[in-house]
Amino acid sequence: MSQTITAKEIREKFIKFFENKGHKHCPSSSLIPHNDPTLLFANAGMNQFKEYFTGQAKSDFSRAVTSQKCVRAGGKHNDLENVGLTARHHTFFEMLGNFSFGDYFKKDAISFAWEFLTEELKIHKDKLYVTVHYTDDEAEEIWNKEIGVPKEKIFKKGDKDNFWEMGEFGPCGPCSEIFYDHGEKYSTPNFKPSEGQDLLDDEMRYVEVWNLVFMQYEKTPEGTKNLPKPSVDTGMGLERISAALQGKYWNYDTDLFMPIINEIEKISGKSYDDKKYTTHMRVVADHIRSGVMLITDGVIPSNEGRGYVLRRILRRAIRHLKDLEIKKPLLYKLAPIVLDLLGDEHPQNKKNQVLAEKYLKLEEEKFLETLDNGLKFLNDAIKKMGNIKTFSGEEAFKLYDTYGFPLDLTEIILLERELTLDIEGFEQAMEKRKEDSRKSWKGQANLDNKIFHELKEKYGATKFTGYKSTSSDATLLNVVTLGENKIVLFDQTPFYGESGGQCGDSGFIYQDNKIIAEIIDTQKPVDDLIIHFVKVAEGMQLSEGTQYQLNVEEDKRNLIARNHSATHLLHSALINVLGDHVKQAGSSVTDQRLRFDFTHTQAMTQDEILEVEHLVNKQIQNSLPVKANIMTMDEAMNSGAMALFGEKYGDEVRVLKMGEFSTELCGGTHVENTSEIGLFTIISEGSLSTGIRRIEATASQSALKRLQTRSRYFGELEILVNGKNKVVVDKVQDLFNTIKNLKKEVQQLENKINQEKGKEIFENAKLLKDKFSFVEAEAPANSNLRDLSDQFIDKFPEGIVLLYSKSNDKVSAIIRCGKKVPLKCNDILKTSLAEINGRGGGRPDMAQGAGEVAQFEKFLNKAKTLIEDSL
Repeated sequence: MSQTITAKEIREKFIKFFENKGHKHCPSSSLIPHNDPTLLFANAGMNQFKEYFTGQAKSDFSRAVTSQKCVRAGGKHNDLENVGLTARHHTFFEMLGNFSFGDYFKKDAISFAWEFLTEELKIHKDKLYVTVHYTDDEAEEIWNKEIGVPKEKIFKKGDKDNFWEMGEFGPCGPCSEIFYDHGEKYSTPNFKPSEGQDLLDDEMRYVEVWNLVFMQYEKTPEGTKNLPKPSVDTGMGLERISAALQGKYWNYDTDLFMPIINEIEKISGKSYDDKKYTTHMRVVADHIRSGVMLITDGVIPSNEGRGYVLRRILRRAIRHLKDLEIKKPLLYKLAPIVLDLLGDEHPQNKKNQVLAEKYLKLEEEKFLETLDNGLKFLNDAIKKMGNIKTFSGEEAFKLYDTYGFPLDLTEIILLERELTLDIEGFEQAMEKRKEDSRKSWKGQANLDNKIFHELKEKYGATKFTGYKSTSSDATLLNVVTLGENKIVLFDQTPFYGESGGQCGDSGFIYQDNKIIAEIIDTQKPVDDLIIHFVKVAEGMQLSEGTQYQLNVEEDKRNLIARNHSATHLLHSALINVLGDHVKQAGSSVTDQRLRFDFTHTQAMTQDEILEVEHLVNKQIQNSLPVKANIMTMDEAMNSGAMALFGEKYGDEVRVLKMGEFSTELCGGTHVENTSEIGLFTIISEGSLSTGIRRIEATASQSALKRLQTRSRYFGELEILVNGKNKVVVDKVQDLFNTIKNLKKEVQQLENKINQEKGKEIFENAKLLKDKFSFVEAEAPANSNLRDLSDQFIDKFPEGIVLLYSKSNDKVSAIIRCGKKVPLKCNDILKTSLAEINGRGGGRPDMAQGAGEVAQFEKFLNKAKTLIEDSL
């Protein structure tokens, strides 16, 4: 067994081996699951093939091989807190997998795995052990009699370890795992298998490297049945097999992590071999891999959903950097190393390196400041505890959630001060936050697309003829009724199905020059299947097998095309003006306007907006030719084409090029020359979420109409202020300044009136308990009670005031006291207002609220009684 083989070579050997066995090499899917609301992140190789395994869709190939990007740091599969402490837990990892969709089964899956490990990788057979499900005699027999693994090295396990289920219902089946023996020196001290255990339960010594899942059953509400075409799903962690082949026990000591760790050593001046720093370096090395890969797949740090999990990962890494005594931002400097290691297999991530560097640096700078604020919060909270020895779980969670304090850091600080932590309270707050986070990413369940997969399997892909024509003859293949919707499928269509941000076409279905139905929307529910939502004309009907003429609403289509082409120009213009970190994060294109979401960390300045707008219009005036070409994904990437976050691309892609200014992957409809767009204007620029900006704009006729409307309004302003051009702005500004000054004068007069009111109200103060000055008084309607109470406290620093004013059927009230007065104004006001169906709140020294005036005396008596009883 070679100890010099690299992880890259292992990955390449795996893919080549299975390609030679008839498997199609599929690129990894994005870490953001495509069209699957049940997953936070891609966490297994089978995720992208889920519809094939469930039978919802049929694959064009029956065998596949992948190296899938995976993250387990949130939701059901969460390895975050174990990272750095164990040899094999990671937030980000690569899962090597081979898959069979109703093709080969147990015999070939087992044979392939054994051949690859023992012949291709040359792992000695003595190092390998096998498990099977206790009911799977077939797999046991294959391992023993056909592969030659001795029975004493085959272990039977129960459902927990060796039975896989996709969910409550769906495909499931037994699995067989292959374990690697790291050697006796790594045995768990004094390990002896207890009842129900075997030697493979010594997880320190024996490591699972490959799991072969045999999907042979389907669970339904009625029971479990055999699948007509059993499938295979396997997964082997690249990090684990690399450690075995490189003679390392810790995955971190392999060439997947050591270049990162070496750079951390260089920058920090600390040694990885120094046990004081080893764990910290491992945590940072792991977390920077997941951070870089998530950002370059389109996840932006935020306070909800996927962005929240990413922020937690990065903040945990930054905290460990502080333990390495690194005080300046470092993570962004490690991004190039991560992408040097992973970029060859995942080129789209490599292309987004600048994006990763920008957001990593920003997040680290923000958190270093937040960390100092968190320490201040913790110290203040401890001071307020007095003689209490248990720190609040809710406060600890606030530190964790708001300031990014890992729980262990809070516990260490509390331990140093001989304090304990309310763990149960922390966990309750954490569970509530997780539930909120789940809601933010889960969203609505997707419509079951099984019916559309069945239509595609029965009729094949819909031929789209709309790039060159807005009219064509087509044969009606199927009519589907879903609720109130009538959906029709043709063999071909010029109608564009909504996708890639472009809205679906509308138009009409004709026969013999008569309108048979109106197409009100066009969708693409599954790849290459275009469906039409129709409203059948009165007295007409649609018949399957009949040929009709389909006419797209041409004016609307042309406007959509102009807005879509303008979106591409906008994207490139933003990169030119703001930088390479700009990536498309969403879009919407209709006939009236366009919306473009993009990665950027701050609001655009007015000059930047004008520069972008000018640059787009310049490309329109330059009359750039717009050309579309079909090429392979590799060819497209090499040509400089921009791929979009979250989009799923096939082997061949459509590349749209606008002169030398813009090159993007796009399947939408466009102009043939940028001059057709006519005009472009930005309507607004604003924040969509943390790190994501949104521009709304319009082009062509809508843009012209908008400018004409604004020009008309400006003309009316010119008449009103009797000025032209810039003079209008100056005169309007003068008016605003005049209004501002008048308001200031009014406020000054009101303050004087309030002062006179205060003198009158507060001259009859009495003493409570021979110590506290007290005033209870009614102020005139609509008085500023807060200002009046300020006056009182200025005059009586240790006083108490109860003020109220009546207006129609409502009464407003305030209770205020000096800081040293032993009174809880908020509690007193809340209890008193309850007497008159009122509500209020505030602080112990000041509270305000309102209620019904009808039984006002009840409120007044209650408040006065509570005030006196509290002193």
